[in-house]
Formats: sequence, structure tokens, C-alpha cells
Amino acid sequence: MSLFGLNPVTAATAIFVALGACSAAPTPAPAQTQTDWRDVPLAPGTWVYRQDERGSVALYGEPDSEALFLVRCNADDRRIYFSFGGSLPSDSGTMAFQATHGEASYAARNSPGAQPYIVAATEASDDYLDTIAFSRGRIAVTVTGRTLAAIPNWPEMTRVFEDCRG
Repeated sequence: MSLFGLNPVTAATAIFVALGACSAAPTPAPAQTQTDWRDVPLAPGTWVYRQDERGSVALYGEPDSEALFLVRCNADDRRIYFSFGGSLPSDSGTMAFQATHGEASYAARNSPGAQPYIVAATEASDDYLDTIAFSRGRIAVTVTGRTLAAIPNWPEMTRVFEDCRG
């Protein structure tokens, strides 16, 4: 005996296909909440370059307020110090950078200064400084426990790198 003139195997297959069509639609995957760092709005502010007795420094932030981000050349030890406003919940963490052509992370710690800053350091000869300098329009800085900050890579920052290289 056959169903609608179909042989038993074809009829069974048709029934399973029909029943499968009755099942609930698959649940869509959750929306991605992570935004590409290149799409994050730039942190408000502008760069300022200065020289002092320790070397040179580029400060990024809004006028008449503490800088959000600093890049300092310490001429005595030829090291670049990155400082990000705020403090780590513990004594140590990581300061991570993203640039158009790569990423790098540095050990970070709280600054002992009067203003709360998170500090990371590297040698002036670090090749990643060139990656930052040649990034297309911006870099991203992420510090342990803080949200990503997109910062423009204007010439003031690169000038500090070059000052330190001598």
C-alpha cells in the first residue's frame, strides 16, 4: 500500500521533511557587541608638545584639564613612558595598543605622582613606536579594567619618539 501513490520509502521521507518544516525557526546568534577599534569615536581633545628638563612630552586631552594620555621621552634613560589618566585597581596591569599594522602590550603600574596615572614604558628603540607613528589616523589604548580610548596619532607624539632616539 502506498501513500498518494508513492512507494513506502518516498512516503516516509516526505513525512519527515514535512514534519521538519514544522519545527521552530532557529534562534539567531546574539548580536556582536564588540566594536572595531577603528570605529570608536576619538576621545575629545588635542595634542600639545612641550620640552622640559627631563626631555620632551606630548599631552593629549581637553584644554584646561588634566591630560587623558601622555607620551614622555626621559632623556636620561632614553625610554618612552606612556601615561593614561586614572589608576589600576591593583598595583599592576597591562597597557595595550592597537595600530593599523599591529598590536603590542606593555606592563603597566600606577604612577606614584600626585595625579593618578597608569604608566607603561618601553625603550626608544622599540620598533612598535614606528607602528604607532604610521597608524592611519588613530591608535587605540586599552588599560586593564578600563574601556578602550581611541586617540589620534598626530605628529606631537611621533616627535617625542624621535627626540628620544636622538
